[in-house]
Amino acid sequence: MDDDDAEDLVIQLCTRIGMIMEDTSVLALTVRGMDQVGRRAALRKIEQAAGRIHALVTAAKTLKS
Repeated sequence: MDDDDAEDLVIQLCTRIGMIMEDTSVLALTVRGMDQVGRRAALRKIEQAAGRIHALVTAAKTLKS
């Protein structure tokens, strides 16, 4: 893979990271109005999003090494 291809993939991964962050931020900001069950569910979804973000960052870092 040449540098241009790797750069394009890193950009795509970072774009996806931003999309996940944007979607998850709405959920995180609405936790205040949730009951305990809803809050637990929201925290699980936030945790899952954090895991996806971590995986994408790891992939992007691997492409740039």
